[in-house]
Amino acid sequence: MIKVFKAFFFLCFATASFAQNPTSILQKAEAKLAAADLAAEVSIRTVRPRWERTMEAKIWNEGLDKTLILITGPAREKGTVFLRNGDDVWHFVPGIKKIVALPAAMIQSWMGTDFTNDALINAGSLVADYEHTLIGITSINGTNCFKIKLEPKTEAAVVWGQVIAYVSVDEFLQLRTEFYDEEAYLITTLEAMEVASFGEIRLPSKLKITPAEDEGNFTELTYKALDFNPIFPEGFFERSNMKAVK
Repeated sequence: MIKVFKAFFFLCFATASFAQNPTSILQKAEAKLAAADLAAEVSIRTVRPRWERTMEAKIWNEGLDKTLILITGPAREKGTVFLRNGDDVWHFVPGIKKIVALPAAMIQSWMGTDFTNDALINAGSLVADYEHTLIGITSINGTNCFKIKLEPKTEAAVVWGQVIAYVSVDEFLQLRTEFYDEEAYLITTLEAMEVASFGEIRLPSKLKITPAEDEGNFTELTYKALDFNPIFPEGFFERSNMKAVK
């Protein structure tokens, strides 16, 4: 009888889960950050088989369209700035005191890490840029997650041929994302871990990105501080602020 009850409970749970619209699931996950402005202090640790290094940075977001990143350490990279405002992306290089325009879709390594420029600065929207299909319910580190396949819309300016996203059933947190090329080969995996409370909001405090074909390589981004109510002065996300931001 107990086995029958468990089977019935699981069937009801699965049926209710699949009644969820995958686009709605992703909208709820995206809204975790998009609904609020954000100021963060982060540590970025890049690991290779023979060496590792750590950078410190400040990140400011206004919705999904504006991002400003300031490298605060180590000394060699300190003062480097990246800015995205809408479709425009710029890079300030303090050594030559110049602001350089970057292409909208950028798949090269960001600052020598396993993050790409596109993923960290110009991430785009999983809701707006892809078609969505709910393909299952699975467990990620003991947490039940919706497994959603994303395929790019014809007009979308994205670099991935396919994305598989895993969003927690209970809190709608995106805990794992797999990025594939146009031939369906896995390129890299992004994991979100160590869920913590930042004020009234619960979010993963650590992101880990691991390339599929480079054994022993990975990069971890750890949130040291998060502010969901920053006040941005006028012009904060403009080119004119890149040389002055602190």
